[in-house]
Amino acid sequence: MSVPEITVVVPVYNVQAYLPKCIDSLLAQTFGEIEIILVDDGSTDASGAVCDSYAGRDSRIRVVHQRNAGVSGARNAGIRLARGRYLGFVDSDDWVDRDFCRTLYRGATDYGADISICSYYEVGEQGMRCGASGDGGDTVVYDRREALRLLYEDSLIRSYFWDKLFKRELFDGVLFPEDHTVFEDMAIMYKLFYRANRIVQQNVPLYYYLLRTGSILHSGFDPQAEYRFFLVIRERVLFLREKNVFPEDQDRFEAEVLKRGAHVINHISVFGEAFEFDAVCRDIVSKMHDFDRLKFSRIGWGTWFRRRMLYGHYGLYIRAYRVFRKIFKSKSR
Repeated sequence: MSVPEITVVVPVYNVQAYLPKCIDSLLAQTFGEIEIILVDDGSTDASGAVCDSYAGRDSRIRVVHQRNAGVSGARNAGIRLARGRYLGFVDSDDWVDRDFCRTLYRGATDYGADISICSYYEVGEQGMRCGASGDGGDTVVYDRREALRLLYEDSLIRSYFWDKLFKRELFDGVLFPEDHTVFEDMAIMYKLFYRANRIVQQNVPLYYYLLRTGSILHSGFDPQAEYRFFLVIRERVLFLREKNVFPEDQDRFEAEVLKRGAHVINHISVFGEAFEFDAVCRDIVSKMHDFDRLKFSRIGWGTWFRRRMLYGHYGLYIRAYRVFRKIFKSKSR
């Protein structure tokens, strides 16, 4: 096979029931110059055998078998092996439209974009579409600053990897953090957008995102996940400060981190000794000091009060919040 234009990386872990539909959708692409890297991340079901079976039938497929390293480790393995000029990522329980690669590729090449984005459908496990993220058919081209703002505001552009196509060189020196089990997309997406000169977004739904019960992002409250989310948004905002991208909005972004920090402490403190909340909460408080320069007028009374209490009366604040939660729960019954 000649050097492909697009490499699609598919991390695979215990999805034997869903995997054939995913692979079939990639093999049916109207764009021919692709390679598909299936990374079997230590599956304990028949997923690895499914990967090998498909690879034996189609030379566009390459399979990697590795010890379980999580979705970040699997994606990194695929990135290291990728030969394509562009990189795409598809989750192994999802599937794509037959024009997925062609449309994203044309968006990138026609508009000279480093990142090409499409919209997507959310699909229930019974196959019913729950809605599209955008289906107007219009195309919008952004410069780096415009796209970064939308990404940080989590509005028209989200930090998903599976609805995008990236120029391969954007990943030079940038890999997914393998200590992250959630929000690994958010942890590096902003770095890629900062490296991009132009981003194109086509409001055509071409990706089918399966809403699986029991998946990581739909499994209910997780204190570790909330803590990780705080760390990621803090890192993103400190990156903005370092690069001085939005000086006019820096205070607003930093205030959101403070609010999130107090919110996470409130949530995870109710878990008590069942969750090692104290070390985590104190770490959050220490990291909130990155934004001490923000005055009352920038963060509002509520956040200002919580910050003051957490800094000077941490133990009292935790006890008071637990009492408040007990009273609130008893009244709500």
